[in-house]
Amino acid sequence: MAQLKANMIDAYLVKPNSAHKVILIYGQDTGLVTERAERLAQTYLKNNSDPFSVVRLDSADIANDPLRLADEANTISMFGGSRVITIQMSGNKTIMPALEPVLSTPPRDAFIIIKAADLKKSAPMRKAIEKAPSALALPCYMDAREALNGIIDEEMTLAGLSITKNARTMLLDNLGADRMASRAEVQKLCLYALGETEITEQHIEDVVGDASSQQIDMIIDSAALGKTGDLDRRLEQILGTGQHPSVIGSAALRHFQMLERCLNLLDKGTPPQTALDKAYPMLHFKRKPLVQNQLRLWTSKKASRACELLSESLANSRKHYHLSQTVISETLLMISATAQRSNR
Repeated sequence: MAQLKANMIDAYLVKPNSAHKVILIYGQDTGLVTERAERLAQTYLKNNSDPFSVVRLDSADIANDPLRLADEANTISMFGGSRVITIQMSGNKTIMPALEPVLSTPPRDAFIIIKAADLKKSAPMRKAIEKAPSALALPCYMDAREALNGIIDEEMTLAGLSITKNARTMLLDNLGADRMASRAEVQKLCLYALGETEITEQHIEDVVGDASSQQIDMIIDSAALGKTGDLDRRLEQILGTGQHPSVIGSAALRHFQMLERCLNLLDKGTPPQTALDKAYPMLHFKRKPLVQNQLRLWTSKKASRACELLSESLANSRKHYHLSQTVISETLLMISATAQRSNR
């Protein structure tokens, strides 16, 4: 099965072909990769509440134990229904010895979702999945203007808000290349405008520009460097001024997504300075030493997990508005503790 065309992907995520047991979701836009993987998993699971129906693996786990994937894929669910196995690709080890058996003999009641960075047409995994009748490849490329407009429309509808023409143009100019970060930015804006009916240029100036402020950068760097004491103190200061926690959470998510991209480049052998320039093209020179130190503390796998935690905390803060400060703060402190352990 060849790649699915870009304009067909969203419809496929809602109603996937049950014959496709292995789905590769890959591309430069790591936020979109994560978002589509989560949507597809939810479609497969539907109302399945069995906590053992989802298995999360890292490519290193499978590379070290090639038989594990087939074992997991052919395990029968204790409470019935489909099982979902998600694989996060990290590092340079191949998983082809583990993947080939499930491509040739697809599992009956399990679906395997593989999340990967950008892959060339010649990449063995991509070639194998595109040729297999039981598999499908879904590319995730950088957001175009039309896709960003779609995100804005979706979030405005959910929030019961409208947006002026000038505010939309201003917002589009401030959204970036990552789907998840862009959506988080729009969600943050909707939270800020809670109780109003229309988003204006003033809302954009108040909220979107704040995400790159020096004070928030200091909070993020404290978390990423494991400086828990500084993080706790700075969080208390900025939250005391009335800053909304989702602004901090969204900025932290964007930072760790960029950190993950940089670490993935390092895993592929890209020189550190080149990787940093590619992942952080607009990084201020004063922050470069701090981010370079962060690259020594974090792995691509840990950075990916930090992105998941931040994404979940933003979603929870939206559902439980009155607990948003606690949810975001605890997530950042958890991330800081991870960095602190790596620094020992």
